[in-house]
Amino acid sequence: MNLFEYNFNELTYFFLFKSQLRLSSISSAISLDNLDSNISGRSYAEDNDDFVLTALLCAAEDGDLANIKKLCNLATIDVNKDNKHGETALHFSCGAGHLDIVKLLADRKANLMVVDGSGNNAIYWAARQGHVPIITFLHEKGVPINVSNRNGETSLHVAARYGHAHVVEHLCKLGGNVDCQDDEEDTPLIVAAWHDYSRICRILCSAGADLNIRNKEGETGLICAAQRGNAEIVQILTNNKAHLDLQDKRGLSALHFACKRQQIPIALTLIHAGCNINITDNNNETSLHYASREGLLPIVEALTSFGCRMDMKNKADATPLHLAARHGHIEIARFLCLAGLNLSIQDKDGRTACQLAEINGNTEIVQLLKSLSMDNRAVFMEQFVPTKQPLKRIKLKIFGSCDSGKTTLVDTLKCSFLNSFFRRNRLNSTKKYNPNRKSIVIDDSETFNLNSSNGVGVQQITCTGGGQYSAWDFAGVEIYHSIYDHFIGDFNCIHVLLFNILDDIQQLEQNLVYWLEFLRVRISVQEPLGFNGRSAQLAKIVLIGTHADLVPDCIKSDDGDYTCERVQIFINHIKSRYIDDFDFHDKIFLLDTRAAWTQSIKHLISCFNSYKERICQKLKPTTIFLDRSICHIQQQWRKIYGHFPIMSWSRFVECVRQEVNPLASDEHMRELVQQLQIMGEILYLEGDPQEDLICFDPNWLCQTILGRLFSHQRNCKRYSSSNETFALTDIRNLFPEISDPIDLLQIFNAYDLCTQIDINGEYEFEFPQLNTIEIMSDLWEKRSGVQYIYIGCEIRSRTLSSLLWSVFPRIQVQLRRLIMSNEFVQHGGGDDVELFQWTEGSKLVVGMIELLLTKNIPTHLELKARGQTQHREQIFYLFHDILSLIEHVFNQMCPMLQIEQHYISTKHLHLNQISTINSLHLPPSTTKRRHLTNFTSLPIIERDSTLLIPGSPCSTQSIPFAFIESKVNVSPYYRTYSPKVVVQTLMQQYGINQTSILDGNNNNNHHLTLIKQHPSTDSLNSCHSQTPSKEIAHITSIDFDEDLIDLLCCGSNEIFSNLVMGIDLPISIFTLKTRHLLCRLFDKQDKMGRDWCLLAIALQQQHLIPQLDQEDIFQSKTDQLLEELGRKNSALTIRYFLQKLLDIDRRDAFEVVANTCPIFQFANNNGAVIQPSSNEQDQLDSHDSGIQNSNNTIASLNRGLLSSGCKKRSEVCRANVDCCPVMGHRMVCAPHLEICGKKICCITEVEEQEEKQAAIIRNRRPKQNRFLKHIA
Repeated sequence: MNLFEYNFNELTYFFLFKSQLRLSSISSAISLDNLDSNISGRSYAEDNDDFVLTALLCAAEDGDLANIKKLCNLATIDVNKDNKHGETALHFSCGAGHLDIVKLLADRKANLMVVDGSGNNAIYWAARQGHVPIITFLHEKGVPINVSNRNGETSLHVAARYGHAHVVEHLCKLGGNVDCQDDEEDTPLIVAAWHDYSRICRILCSAGADLNIRNKEGETGLICAAQRGNAEIVQILTNNKAHLDLQDKRGLSALHFACKRQQIPIALTLIHAGCNINITDNNNETSLHYASREGLLPIVEALTSFGCRMDMKNKADATPLHLAARHGHIEIARFLCLAGLNLSIQDKDGRTACQLAEINGNTEIVQLLKSLSMDNRAVFMEQFVPTKQPLKRIKLKIFGSCDSGKTTLVDTLKCSFLNSFFRRNRLNSTKKYNPNRKSIVIDDSETFNLNSSNGVGVQQITCTGGGQYSAWDFAGVEIYHSIYDHFIGDFNCIHVLLFNILDDIQQLEQNLVYWLEFLRVRISVQEPLGFNGRSAQLAKIVLIGTHADLVPDCIKSDDGDYTCERVQIFINHIKSRYIDDFDFHDKIFLLDTRAAWTQSIKHLISCFNSYKERICQKLKPTTIFLDRSICHIQQQWRKIYGHFPIMSWSRFVECVRQEVNPLASDEHMRELVQQLQIMGEILYLEGDPQEDLICFDPNWLCQTILGRLFSHQRNCKRYSSSNETFALTDIRNLFPEISDPIDLLQIFNAYDLCTQIDINGEYEFEFPQLNTIEIMSDLWEKRSGVQYIYIGCEIRSRTLSSLLWSVFPRIQVQLRRLIMSNEFVQHGGGDDVELFQWTEGSKLVVGMIELLLTKNIPTHLELKARGQTQHREQIFYLFHDILSLIEHVFNQMCPMLQIEQHYISTKHLHLNQISTINSLHLPPSTTKRRHLTNFTSLPIIERDSTLLIPGSPCSTQSIPFAFIESKVNVSPYYRTYSPKVVVQTLMQQYGINQTSILDGNNNNNHHLTLIKQHPSTDSLNSCHSQTPSKEIAHITSIDFDEDLIDLLCCGSNEIFSNLVMGIDLPISIFTLKTRHLLCRLFDKQDKMGRDWCLLAIALQQQHLIPQLDQEDIFQSKTDQLLEELGRKNSALTIRYFLQKLLDIDRRDAFEVVANTCPIFQFANNNGAVIQPSSNEQDQLDSHDSGIQNSNNTIASLNRGLLSSGCKKRSEVCRANVDCCPVMGHRMVCAPHLEICGKKICCITEVEEQEEKQAAIIRNRRPKQNRFLKHIA
């Protein structure tokens, strides 16, 4: 054997050995058409001892360029040699994407036109795997791209089938035949439509593909997309003028398929696109037949509204009503009856729809059709025709502190002319003014004023001189404030705010600001945001000053109105602060509320009437159905059910249909409930998890029941071992007229007032607002010999701290419900879980973990947790789950209240527990790890009195609310760090130049110091007292290091490694609150020109300025800019945004973003936040899995359960809380549901059909607990 033969055999055996090692992994990849073959190309070559071919194919697929060159140089090899499937080295290298080997084979005279046994050429192989560079090279070498294989497929077919949009786009540019058909006569468009590749369909449409070519089954791309449920492709094809009415071999059109497969959005798209809605299939059935058979009410409504024929019969002579009656779809039957379909039509067997329903046991449909057998159907149908009359009344919601004259004003408004002569003399004279009288901001320990209103008094009044209203008198007593969020949030009403001008100016200002803030935070801003962040709808506010007859400087003018220059100047000053939050009436009414039929009262009523006219113009007019329902409620139901005027939603619907109109559909019932609520005739109670309730006597519920509950002097209290609770007998004693107290408790549960608990086998009920237990001793004592780790935060309001207190009882209710939930009971420790609750706090104990939540009046809520070092992760998750629950409650009750979570120094938390407070003892574990960042402790100083101004947050041009807090915020025990300080630290730690904000050297020992020009309000915050003790002051002046991992993550590096810092998230996560505040800052012209235009330039988006400047002048340019940036520039992070704010010297905006953006978010398994996919991405590459970044604070982040040692993430979706503009409720919109329009809370017709009594989307329960997986 010569040297050449030896080297050749050695190289051949080398490749053979390599191929044997990889034989099992490549055998399925070397043949396209024989995937079920057990013999690969390489094994075939081996069976025939063709070692050279085996080596060549192996090297071609592996991309082994060096060895394939050696192989070609050592022996004369035929590079065109193929295996039994006709596959050559060129096919393998094209399929594997090795362009260098393809070029080498081309240089070695390989046949580039070769096809394999299935007729696939090299471009086909490259297109199947998505290798564009190889396709380009082969095309340049003359290889055709439109060659069909044995199945008639071209490279375009295979690229479309496997979702390679970039390959399809490239082939189209190279001249690929977009209309070629395979053996099944499928075009690339049909293939892409079938497999739901919307981007490929869009590319083929742009390339001029014929959209109406049919395959052997007669199906077009539109028909395939419709039957497969690919809504986006249907929209693309309709937009590109595809023929909508083509039918397949069975006569089924795209609309038929959409109805048959229950694809409601697709069917609605086709109907609105103008398809033939009366086209019939081979069974002579129209789309209405299919929709009626499947029970698709939205499609039936759409078809009838577009004028389809309802009386068409199929081959069995059955109409759509026959099909609906047979299959039990009562809403379809009701709608068809309402549309006027003939009820007497018979099928081939001589049966009417009523007889078919009776045969199939659908008794409800039988009753419906029999009730319409007479000539009364026309009368019922006429009831739903809108009249030209507006709603007769709307709500007057009257707010004000105690003794402001709310009830007296209501009586005056409804007083008759004759009674007005005697009324003033009968009324007691105004009480002598006491300048030291308590303000509205009072403690929970206040005693009830026997003369004050209880709860919310509701009266239907007719004002003197005309005008009907539903007057809602909200009591000023603080204990009722926690339930007012259920009755606030509706824009279709008039808010009346009364103030007593006898009060001194400071108290007057305090009361007015409290109530304006109270309303502002409970009425959600509606999008799109207007100039300066104005809501699309503004609440109407009428300001009324009372007791004007007793004020010396109040002058009565010639027209009978009181005027006072001092009060006028003061009120104008208040109105200027809230000018973008409310729609204030121009006039300020000063009057004597005891005097009826005066000129002032007439002017006030005229003001109400003008507002009412404006509101009713935007509402649907009344109907006979509405009038009959109101008459029925007032004259019958309130008398019959006077002792308990409550019905379940299903019972209410049933009664209306039985006693008022049997043709009332679900949509009619929803509209009826909305109008009745606007008029103040009923209340809708969300009964999650029970059925929703309807109260048709609001005064009974709001004043008789709730008023008595909170003002009964606690004469029926009884005590359990740890919490004050009420037994059923206590409820029965308090409400003896109610036969079954369980019915009342259902109402209390719906309003989140109580929780049912089990005490020694007996069910009792906990009402946090009625809990009189004082703080329990030894609740936070440190156990001897236990080394604790701590985490804590202070929950603060950016405006009024007093807004926090009315939310606290609701938090306690949700805490109790949390520990009683099945998930918590199963995974949370069972008997090891205890919850102690008292007037001003709650303590949760889960095993060895303790959590304490307290009200620290007058400044903040405080949440802190502790446990042993081995329970770091459980402490972290329990703490943040409770924090999430707290924010959930705030978002329910006060959607526009900006809450900040100031993290408490863990070393101060530890220091506060040891007896010797003059020494700073730190756990050893805190010094072993590298400090992520260090903080410098400063002596305790007074908090800066400048607060966020509601009308113009953080604006340096506005007057601060220095009068809001009566005490300075001083923290004698704890140093706290606001979100802004944490964000500044993170930006500095990661190398961003923050010298304009922070002092420090560029090393790992940055010490935070406050800038001298702008005293910070963040470093130290209040706790209890105003003056710190000397010992604490001495300690807090000591410099010490604060570890960020200790502060946020209980010292766990593992938890910290699973976090993505908030500054690295995209700005698309900005919440409505954040955008609203930024609009307040940038929409107005700045003296230095630092408005939204400069912001766009700083963000390198100056090309957007001309576009935005030409759009709606009433819409906020800042919000439009942020929307464009979030939508088109997903790489724009909060870090970059914050840095640009500093570059243009907008520190006020920096503070807004830093305090409202998330501190952190959990990453996916790869350590990065999952981003939503772009529409421009191919669906093969982007079948989305992402998190919705829509929350604004730590507690609202999308955290996941980190099971198996915090290494796996389970995403938890958070619902967004919005306010329904019609229903007057705050509701939660599930993010996975399709919503009708932007930021609208009512569900779509699809969900309305699926959810039988869904007048409102509900989700009152707190989020799932990520803590539970760790506590077991």
